[in-house]
Amino acid sequence: MAPFNECAIEGRRDPMVLKYQEQESTARGSVPDAPIDNAYIVGCSGFIYTGASIVSEETRPPSAALIVSAGPTPFKILVKGQELLTRAAVIPPFLARGLDARAVPLVCFHITPSSPLYVEFRALAHGRVVLLERAFFQSLDAPLHALYHGRLAPARAAEIYDQALRIPFQHLTPESKPDPRQQRIRQLLESGRDLTLTDLARELGTSYFWASRLMTEVFGMSLRDYKSWQKLQRVFHLLHSKHSITEVAHAAGFTDSAHLSRTYQRWFGQPPSYSRNRNNVRVMRCR
Repeated sequence: MAPFNECAIEGRRDPMVLKYQEQESTARGSVPDAPIDNAYIVGCSGFIYTGASIVSEETRPPSAALIVSAGPTPFKILVKGQELLTRAAVIPPFLARGLDARAVPLVCFHITPSSPLYVEFRALAHGRVVLLERAFFQSLDAPLHALYHGRLAPARAAEIYDQALRIPFQHLTPESKPDPRQQRIRQLLESGRDLTLTDLARELGTSYFWASRLMTEVFGMSLRDYKSWQKLQRVFHLLHSKHSITEVAHAAGFTDSAHLSRTYQRWFGQPPSYSRNRNNVRVMRCR
């Protein structure tokens, strides 16, 4: 899958988001009559992505994820040489992992850095995969199945997104409390101002060093990386328009289409041309 709007995420070849090129000839063929992948964009908070067969090498996307099998088959998460077999899991952002979900109907809930729950999910699964009982999601079986088949109304999909994200907190306790300044930092970063780290430190009433440390502690990324993520948001907003890739690149601030393609490929493992192909992914906006 690919990003879809100005509030989508920046990630590095995200296994829950993307279909790799080799999957076009292998994974899809291993699932007869598999439905097309679906992406439900839930405002600026995140998105739901569904796929019939997703297999990836190790990646480190910046979105947190809640992954649930829509059927009885478990999937594998590959972390630090270990294979974790499960039907539901919470994965924190920036955790290096692979995914082996051959012929497994997945529903993946992504929580992006713009989400008010992003920090909470980082604390919930601090640096590790947390396996969950699939039974926790039994009440959502019908809508999960409908999501997977692309049959759930967008407004209803947004409701299920919110409901699903509440479930892990009913069974897990965050390992740390969010920094009380995280909301202020988020407001500053989303204000539209081109802030430097010095500006951020002044606004927060702290030192340059502590401003840098707060960025890393709160968002798990540097200010430079956060700005890069914001830059790609403009790409996501335009990618599914009638603009050419070159026009999208210039509008987003890239020097040319080649620069955009290299950056996009590095982060998402797919060229922009693949991402905008509606034969690969059905896109629905929920908010």
